[in-house]
This record gives sequence, structure tokens and C-alpha cells, in this order.
Amino acid sequence: MTKRIFALLLALVLVLPMLAACSESGTNEEKTAGAADGGASADAGTPEVQEEEPEIGLDTAKLQYADRNYNGYSYRIADRASGDWMTFDVYSSEITGEVINDSVFNRNTVLEDTMNIKIVEVPFDGVTSNVKTSITSGTDDYDTFTDGLNSLAPLITQHMILDFNDVPTIHPENAWWDQALYKELSVGGGAYMMTGDISVMDNYGTWCYLFNKQLITDYSLENPYDLVDSGKWTLDKHNEMAEVATRDTDGDGKWTMADTYGYVTETYNNIAMWTCFGYKICEKDENDIPYYTYDGERQVSALMRIIEAQYAPFSNMGSKSTVTGGGSFQDNTRENQFAIGRALFYYAGMRNITLFREADTDFGIIPAPKEDETQKQYYSSYSIYNLTAYALPVTITDIDKVGDITEAMAHLSVYTLTPAYYDQTLIGKSTRDVESEPMIALIMSTRNFDLGIAFDWGSVFSTICGMTDPTVVTSKFASSAKVANKALDKFLKSLDD
Repeated sequence: MTKRIFALLLALVLVLPMLAACSESGTNEEKTAGAADGGASADAGTPEVQEEEPEIGLDTAKLQYADRNYNGYSYRIADRASGDWMTFDVYSSEITGEVINDSVFNRNTVLEDTMNIKIVEVPFDGVTSNVKTSITSGTDDYDTFTDGLNSLAPLITQHMILDFNDVPTIHPENAWWDQALYKELSVGGGAYMMTGDISVMDNYGTWCYLFNKQLITDYSLENPYDLVDSGKWTLDKHNEMAEVATRDTDGDGKWTMADTYGYVTETYNNIAMWTCFGYKICEKDENDIPYYTYDGERQVSALMRIIEAQYAPFSNMGSKSTVTGGGSFQDNTRENQFAIGRALFYYAGMRNITLFREADTDFGIIPAPKEDETQKQYYSSYSIYNLTAYALPVTITDIDKVGDITEAMAHLSVYTLTPAYYDQTLIGKSTRDVESEPMIALIMSTRNFDLGIAFDWGSVFSTICGMTDPTVVTSKFASSAKVANKALDKFLKSLDD
């Protein structure tokens, strides 16, 4: 796919609200059907691209907000101050030459100059806990804040955050807001957490598959890009290729970082892979109320197959392996194993793509495999801890003004932050990974959001992540059913109250 066509694809997805809304409506219907029938739905490939579309840019977009004058208002955003997943897409003090930093600076400068405001970042080590303290005291300290889905979700029944639908100057149906999250994580008709072009932290927290191009060549394996395009990238194909690539490279009979693994993974990927088959812990009824669907026969069978793969001999989590750690490029970590070229597949957050671009290993990016070839659409997963969203505290005193600024910030990010994210993600030491461009677009447009994961009622999500033995899936689900339903009932009552 050429750079020009990819740019047009981004325009279709991000810029043209009417087209995006129509497309999203069809996608959501297909995804609902897919989850109900075991993930067999929608089209396998990337969306068709129109060759000719009007060019819309930052200058055109900012004209929509040129009549505002908020008299130097300080727009206060609370966010994460530290750690591997600290927020870096809210504020920048100067141009540094780093693409994301500079896009944030340019977006904020245009926003501040156009609406006569000042963007103020308020970083915290514990964002939500600090904002909760402010809300409890009844003071208007923050206009918005951003944190992981798992942190924001409990605030809904604590009645501490606003429904975006109730803010007259925010229009969640616009293409710069993530339509999948908007519709799938709403509850009782309320949308309390939102993301989209306003952030790249949600992209960083989205899961993807990386594959080692050199090992594909060395072992004469099928091209993963071709497998994805043909709809044949399945769990069976994944396991088959992983087995071929697993080698006792140094011949010492031990499984260490000196050897080659077919698959490096982590416990979270039990649930991540399962959602990529189109399944959910909870579906929603016609009134947007969640109910459990996780323990059907197909769901159980699929999870058993996933756990077998997660702990297979070709995995770093297999019984023989000593490569089990994570989170850094030190010895015996899954990240380092892939970085040094000793792993065929690596499944984790997109954040790590930019880290691997500095390594010598040449890799490609694809979505997670399908359950089987009858599943017509690829899905992608995410981390509820690291995929961040925005929320609006109930203590806001001027909802219209805050909503207007928030909407404008999201809109202008289409032409600044989002293009910068693709540049940062695709550019390596000396080349641009053109082949991965449509794959990233596919991954980002097929996230399978699930209220049951975000809220973890009855610890079903946690239970799935902790499973290591496929033979206990049925009994684990059975034992969790009663407490899970009780937790969900309690939530729904709190929502009504």
C-alpha cells in the first residue's frame, strides 16, 4: 500500500465523520454477530480505499473554533507523572525535534492561540486517586483527567464522572472519538470514558503481534502479511510456525536466552488472545445493560486452546524455559529475547514497537491470529491498565466551555498527533516499515472492547489471566459464575441509584 493510499485511508477513518459513522455502524453490527457465533464475522482484509477525497488540514479545522475567546482560561488536565506508561501526549513546553513532542506542542499552540486559553498539565503518580480526593471535596480543580480503563471504570457507579453524551459541546459521534470504545464501553446509555485522536496512549496500550523477518526467511516460513491478507493467519498456523522456529540454538540441552523460541508472551495474553477470537466476558442487551456470556461451550474450548499455546514448549512460558520476565531489555526477559533475534513471534503492546526500532532485529507488525478460518474478521486487544481514556469530573463548573475545548483538542489532534504517531511507530533506524502501515490501521480499527474486562466483575477477567492449565477452565468458570453475577447485579443497582 502506497503512502498516498494510506493517507487517504487515515482521512476516511479519522476525518470524514459521516463516512466514518456509516462504516462504524456496519462494523459494530458485524462484531456483535461475531461474538455471538464464536467470532465468525465481518471481512478479513483491510477496508477498501477511495482514491479521491477532499484534502482537509489543520488550518481548515481550526477555523471552526476561531470565534471562541475564553479570556486566558487555564484548561487543566491531570495525567500520569511517571513510570513506563507515563503520559506524554498532553503537554510540551518546547520544540525538541522528537515527533510526538513537537506534534503536541504544535497542537496546543494552535488551540491556545485560537481559543485564547492556556493548557495546564497536572501530573500525578496516582492520577485517579488524587482526582477522587478533589471530587469528594467538591472543588473544581481539574477540567479532565486521563488514566487506565481499570482506574476510571469504578468512578461510574461512584457518580464521580460525567456522561460525555450529557455535555452539549462534545459530540462523541464525531470521527476523532474512538467509535468502538464509545459504543462498546457505554453502559445504560452513558459514555463515561472516551479516547481517540486526542491521545496516542490508547494506541500504545493496544496489543499487536511482531514477527522476526529474518527467522521467517531462515526457516522458509510463510509470509505473515500474506497470511493475514488471505484470512489464513490462525492459531493453528501460529502454532505450526512457532514449533518450526523453536531451536536449542547453542545445543546445550537447556532452554535459556541463548536459544530460539517460537513465541514470547505473558499471562495477560490469555484474555488478550481470547478477545481476538471475537469473544467477550459480557455482551449488552437492547437497553445497553451488560450480561455474562463468557462460559459458553465455544468460549471454553477456545480458551483451552489458547492456554495450551501460551504454555507450549515453543513459548517462553513453557515448563523448560528460563525466559519468563518482562518489562525491560535485561537478560531473561521476553522483550530482550525478541530484541536479540531469538524469538519468532512477540505479542504485547504497541508501545514496545518504538523501543524495538532501535534494535538490530528486522520485524513486521500484524494482528493477533484468528481462532480459525471461519472467523471472518481479525480483532485486536489492549491492556486495561495501559490503554488510557479521558474522563470529566462532576465538579466542573462550566461544562459547555470545558466540553468545547475538549472537543477542539480531539479534533485538532487528527492533523497533528495522529500523523506523528504513525511516523514514530513506522520509522526505524534508516527505513520506513511500509508493509506494516495497513496492518497498524487494521489493528487500531478492530479493538474488541468489553465491559467485563474493564470492570472485572467477580474477578472473571483476573481468573482467565491466571489460568495455566487448560483442563481447569470449565470448573474455574463454573465456580466463578455465582460471585460474578452477584457482582454485576450490585453494579447495576449502583448504576440505577
